[in-house]
Amino acid sequence: MSSPSDAQPAGRRGALVQGDGRTHLDTELMGASLIRADTVAASAAPHEVPMLPTVNVIGVGGRSIMDRGRGAVLPLVDAIVAARQEHELLVAVSGGARLRHVFHIALDLGLPVGALAQVAGPSEEQNVVMLQQLMGRHRSVILKRDDFADVPLYVASGRIPLTISVPPYHYWEPPPRDGGRLPDSGSDFGVFLSAEALGARTCIFIKDVDGVYDDDPAQNPDATLIPEISAAALEARALPSLPIDRAVLRALQSARFLREVKVINGLRPGSLAAALAGAPTGTTITREERA
Repeated sequence: MSSPSDAQPAGRRGALVQGDGRTHLDTELMGASLIRADTVAASAAPHEVPMLPTVNVIGVGGRSIMDRGRGAVLPLVDAIVAARQEHELLVAVSGGARLRHVFHIALDLGLPVGALAQVAGPSEEQNVVMLQQLMGRHRSVILKRDDFADVPLYVASGRIPLTISVPPYHYWEPPPRDGGRLPDSGSDFGVFLSAEALGARTCIFIKDVDGVYDDDPAQNPDATLIPEISAAALEARALPSLPIDRAVLRALQSARFLREVKVINGLRPGSLAAALAGAPTGTTITREERA
C-alpha cells in the first residue's frame, strides 16, 4: 500500500492528489455533483451486466386482483405455480383498497408526500403475507427489502420470492409532478424498478383489464385495446386513465435493460402463460418505436 509520499503527479487518472491537507484519488467523479447531467453522461457504461436476465418480474394488482378475493386470487396462484415449472419468477404484490385507505387517513392528517410513501410498504406487506399462506406449500418465500441480494439464491433453489411493490423511496420521495400530494412512485413503478435493477427478462403487470385502451373502458364501452405502443407515444396521448403508473412510461424510455413491459388481464385463464411465452396478449409497451 502506498503512502502519501509515494503519490504520483496529478493529472493521471487513479493517481493520488494532495495540496489541501488531504489526499484524494484523482477520478472523473472527484469534486463532481452526482446529479449533474454531464457527470451522468461521463459515467455512462457502454456495457452493463444484468444480475438475473432469466427472471420474470410479475406485479400482482392489489385492487384489481387481491381485493377480488378467492375468485381472482386462487386461479392466479395456480397460474403462477404452473408457470414456475418453466420460468424463474419474482412476484411483487401491491396494496389495493388497503393502501388507498391508509393514504386517505394520511392525507386527512396532513402528512407530506414522503410520509405517505413511508406508510405504503407496511400496508402492502399484509397482501404479501396472505399470498404466502396460499403459496407456501409451493416453495414460495417472503422477500424482505434487506434480503433483496438473496433473490439469486431463492431463484436457484426453485422458490418463488414474494415481495411488496412500492419502491423504497420513503421520506426521500420526490414531490409529485402534477402538484398533488400522492406519490408519483407508486406500486407499479416499484415493480418496474425491481425488474430493471435485476436486468430481468420480462416485467408483467397483472390487472383486471385486457391491457391499455385508448379511453377508459369502464366509462366508454367503445374504447379500443392498444396491442402495442411505445412508452413515448403512450405518454404523449395523455390518456385520462391508465392501468399502470405514468412514472413507468417515463422510466422505461431511459431503461438500461428492459425493452418492454406488458399489461395483461389476470382474470383471463392462460394470459400469464401466454405473456411468459411471448405470445400476443394484453398490451406491450416498448421502450422505443418498432419498425
